[in-house]
Amino acid sequence: MTPTISNSTRTRPIAFLAVAISLAILTALFISTHPANANDSPMLTIISQTVDIDYGEKISISAMVDAGPNILEIENVKTLFRARGGSTIWSYSYPEYSINDNHNNELSITFEILTGPGSYYPPGAEFDFEIEITDIHGERSSVISSEAIEYLDPANDWERVQGNGFTVVYYGVDRSKVEDLVATIDHLIPTLEATLGVTDTPNFKAIVFPSIQSATPSFPPVSQTATDQFLFAGFAQPEYRLFVQGQMNTTTFTHELAHLYTHEAVSSSLMGGIPSWLGEGLARFLESGSSESSNERLRDSVRPDELLSLKHMQTIPGQRSDVFIFYPQAGAFVGYLVEEYHHEAMADFLTLLNKGRSVQDAFEIVFNKPLYEVENEWRSLFNAAPLPIPTATIEPSKYDSDQSYRTSVPLIDYANTTSGNKTPTPTTAPSLLPTVTPKKTPVSNPTLFEEKSEPDYVVASLVIGLSIIVGVWLFTSRRKPSKR
Repeated sequence: MTPTISNSTRTRPIAFLAVAISLAILTALFISTHPANANDSPMLTIISQTVDIDYGEKISISAMVDAGPNILEIENVKTLFRARGGSTIWSYSYPEYSINDNHNNELSITFEILTGPGSYYPPGAEFDFEIEITDIHGERSSVISSEAIEYLDPANDWERVQGNGFTVVYYGVDRSKVEDLVATIDHLIPTLEATLGVTDTPNFKAIVFPSIQSATPSFPPVSQTATDQFLFAGFAQPEYRLFVQGQMNTTTFTHELAHLYTHEAVSSSLMGGIPSWLGEGLARFLESGSSESSNERLRDSVRPDELLSLKHMQTIPGQRSDVFIFYPQAGAFVGYLVEEYHHEAMADFLTLLNKGRSVQDAFEIVFNKPLYEVENEWRSLFNAAPLPIPTATIEPSKYDSDQSYRTSVPLIDYANTTSGNKTPTPTTAPSLLPTVTPKKTPVSNPTLFEEKSEPDYVVASLVIGLSIIVGVWLFTSRRKPSKR
């Protein structure tokens, strides 16, 4: 008997063939209609680059680029730059450029990074820059320079000493003094790591000037009075993972470095920041790893009824008299928490804040008591009256999450004042304050440029149409009755 073969069996190879042909057609259409991205474009090469720093005003960059054989088809050139750091962004500009007559494929490009008023960058900031070229066909190619640009005053002979997780960049100071400072700070690093729960940090940078007078012009613009009277001795810039300091002072150095560590500990916080009593208190305590100096200052110069409430220490106070109380009280209270409940508790507290917990909630989870209760326990050590039980929880919005870049209240160096003196000298600004965000042109992330091409609606329509046709044909062919 001759075996019977159904139509459905005969049509299967045909169906598979039809699907294969359809996919081949779609692939060809996609390749022919999809716009080319930077990966399809000729590669760019930076042949040479020169940098001229007009300190306090601008950085001028000149680059010679091998643009490939299609150099005459250039539509526009864009330069992008970004200061290195934890949260910096790319800025861009359209530079001047010209084709080198002697070498057909070479393109000469010049552009500037403004660093003067309104576009402040701290000394020591390092910039990456990228050159992007778009031709008349819309194809884009780019290249990032392999040489970072370090923004330092070229008039000074800068030297470097490497510490444990940080580099001191300095001039005008005897190297042996710098090495002694680095050795002292290295011994304090384990305390910073244990207290803040941060062990894997980037390499921080400390820019140290020989005096406050020489450092002041490089500080962020706060006020003319502050500049004229040399009110600050240091500014930490967490955004750039560095701090700037006038004169070689271990206490100030540790304070500012502690702020950079703290910023790393809570950099992912959903709340966007921590209250000032905690941030400044940690920096004050970690200057020596002890609350003793803060406690002595409070007992010598602050009456029990003058102590501030933590709810009034969410931000640094504006009154000068309150500032003199704020810093030693913050250091004393945070020191009490660390010394009474151990370093691990503080590290766990910061970890919960970094995960988005509120201060009140995280505190009670870690310390097993409400914040107000521990605050009153601490106040009793100074014979201060207990505060009433709060009726409402302080919301995160009560303190400024951007304060780390906007506060302009000087930090008081109580360690350098004599006992009983109620007018200590302002020596350094709180590091959570001084980053000034410059106004820049609109920014874009160059890593996303190649991924944001417009969708190809023609290809999409063809894919949908052919899929429907093949599907209907397969469905109807399988429903036909088989014949012998």
